[in-house]
Amino acid sequence: MKRLIFFLLTAFVLVSCSNEIPEQEVPSYRGRTILAYLVSNNTVGVDLDDDLKQNVQWMYQCMGTMSDSCRLLVYFRPKADDLLLEEPSILEFFSDGKGNINGVPAIADASVEEVFQSALLLKTYPGTDGYNATDPAVMGQVFRDMQIAAPSGSYGLILGSHATGWMPAGKTVGRAFGEDNGYSIDIPELRDVLAASFGGSRNLDFILFDACMMGAVEVAYELRDVTDYCVASVMETPVDGFPYQLMFDCLLRKPVDYHRICMIFTEYYKNHPRYGKMWGTCAAIDCAVLDELANAVAEELLSYSSGIPDLNYRAVQQYGTGDYLYFSFDVEDFFRVLEGKDVSGRLRETLDRAVVAKSCIPGKYATFPEIDSDRFCGIGMYIPGRSRAEGWDEYYRNSISWYQAVGWETVVNN
Repeated sequence: MKRLIFFLLTAFVLVSCSNEIPEQEVPSYRGRTILAYLVSNNTVGVDLDDDLKQNVQWMYQCMGTMSDSCRLLVYFRPKADDLLLEEPSILEFFSDGKGNINGVPAIADASVEEVFQSALLLKTYPGTDGYNATDPAVMGQVFRDMQIAAPSGSYGLILGSHATGWMPAGKTVGRAFGEDNGYSIDIPELRDVLAASFGGSRNLDFILFDACMMGAVEVAYELRDVTDYCVASVMETPVDGFPYQLMFDCLLRKPVDYHRICMIFTEYYKNHPRYGKMWGTCAAIDCAVLDELANAVAEELLSYSSGIPDLNYRAVQQYGTGDYLYFSFDVEDFFRVLEGKDVSGRLRETLDRAVVAKSCIPGKYATFPEIDSDRFCGIGMYIPGRSRAEGWDEYYRNSISWYQAVGWETVVNN
């Protein structure tokens, strides 16, 4: 009977709401609104569709137990034959902090289907053959629509899909962020989309990358003027993604408890309910410190540039595997090996302020690199000239701002 009442109320809500965002004024939400941009139309590599839907289920479960109100908007890009969503859609979940979501008592053990059926459908987009959720114009429109539907003093953004850090995106060539039928968006393009969509209000408190290999300093540096913090893994992220059922409430706190988020992430994968111990890294980066960090890195590179040509980069903690081997080396450990001593001085102090939280699972897992917790500073950095892939160095030199900011041009050409 409880479930029957739930579905009757849900059906009434869905029928009575439009699939277009209404033009009338919507009251601004006083708390932090969470926006999630999830792209599951995957055709390259692992299919994340079930995992991304499970992420939404986990968010719903946590919201149902919270004592504070919360507003969550989810943009979900489904597959063409999806059974839950006919088209790419913006879904809304509002918790009143009293156990109700969208005005209906939350179901503690709600299935993925029940969660999606309980959502308020705010807007749909035509999912034609040419539709691409990683197209800058599409992403920009969705971000603007989300803000129109849910005005808020501050936002937190979750980006969930495939990704490959700073590396170039394209059609099946790379996955900088997102993977919609083989297409992705480059990080400089993502920066421009976010800057245009959120304007100069600087109300994007954080970006949480629920995607692989986004914990590179090059990514955070590109985004330093559009968000306050970046939360990401410098390694590949297990397909489950972030365990939102355990930490979604952390995203609503002011200030955000980034340390707890990182610890929950690694503890979950250290004791995975199905697979036991897995791998995992997580860190939160304060973007306000990144210009200082770039200056500190530039000083160190210039001071020790003579040692770079003969550097044994295999001795440096690195985070890639397979086709992405050597895409990112630990920033601190790179200088430890280069200089032959522990990092100190300005670089040490700046790194400590830039990385506000970090956690890792030490040891070796399958084909992934062995992680030494004593050499894990939280963020990685590419070393030009060590590329295993054609085009990496050229793209890095011409498109990634960190390259110029730290003076790689001078160092590499010496």
